[in-house]
Amino acid sequence: MKILIVDDEASIRDVSARALRADGHDVSTADSGEQGVARLRDQWEIIVTDLTMPGTVNGLELIRRVKETENADVLLMTAFAELDVAIQALKLGAYDFITKPFTPDTLRAAVRRCAAKRELSAELARERALRSELERMQEVKEMFGQFVTPEVVNYVLSLPPTGRKNGSRRKVTVLFSDVRKFTTFAASRPPEEAVETLNEIFCGVVAAVQKEGGILNKFIGDGVLALFGAPLDMPAQEQAAARAALGAMTAVERLASSRQERGLEPLRIGIAINTGEVVAGCLGAKDRTEYSVIGHAVNMAARLNGAAKPGQILLGPDTASALDGFFRCDDLGMMSLAGVAEPVRVWQLDGASEAAG
Repeated sequence: MKILIVDDEASIRDVSARALRADGHDVSTADSGEQGVARLRDQWEIIVTDLTMPGTVNGLELIRRVKETENADVLLMTAFAELDVAIQALKLGAYDFITKPFTPDTLRAAVRRCAAKRELSAELARERALRSELERMQEVKEMFGQFVTPEVVNYVLSLPPTGRKNGSRRKVTVLFSDVRKFTTFAASRPPEEAVETLNEIFCGVVAAVQKEGGILNKFIGDGVLALFGAPLDMPAQEQAAARAALGAMTAVERLASSRQERGLEPLRIGIAINTGEVVAGCLGAKDRTEYSVIGHAVNMAARLNGAAKPGQILLGPDTASALDGFFRCDDLGMMSLAGVAEPVRVWQLDGASEAAG
């Protein structure tokens, strides 16, 4: 500890300094209260001061000055151990007082108690700072989760920095959904109304996706891209996606009916589900990345979604095959999709199979 001893008696200063240096402390002395005040700028940890000294600065005044300018603890030495003196010293901020005459061991013991208190206070301050930092990090994480799905947040945070840009191949089921004729609707409405309406629809779709364990990957204009099977593996991902699609469609159809009853234009969605292998991971540039999936399965889901009519859920071949026996799926035959070279066999999801239910 860095300690300053303030006393007008040279013998007291010398004995105290030797005793505390023997304990390994960095000790300096001052022979008056005024000199003690002048040395406060040296940033002491403990100040040991006499109560009665000549001049305008006695021990109590020095305590007051210390508490105004320093973070040091003060031990008061006094030959007048009356209760009112002790109370006044403690009220001014003194840590403790020592009654003169005292032995070196008494002084060392008092300083040790004070040093232990300071170390404990420092540890508590570090703990508070750490707790505050953890709380701030949690707030950031929660705020981050408003923009990125919590599952993706946890996935990214679990990766070493060097592995965050490495995509991996995995089987996923992709769900695309978007609002039919929303561009026309938005053009005829104030922007605030268009956004509010779109958010109502998004709430229904996202709630259905999350209920079935899927993750919201991104909003694309008036569309939603959701994933089942990424970033974490998911058993029976096709069935989960099918339940989510049916739940989302039911929610949006109810909203459309409610809007119509209120004299508002009903809006409906189309949905497509497709299963296949993709590359999934944190993709992007050096300073801007996002968790995403890339591959033909994603493109196929987008093309199917473009072909879906309002209120219709279209399925790719692998998804339909995995749903056989669990859901009612109508074979719509071969369909030519924009951007896809060959016609694709497409199914329509109608509901859960009675046998499965």
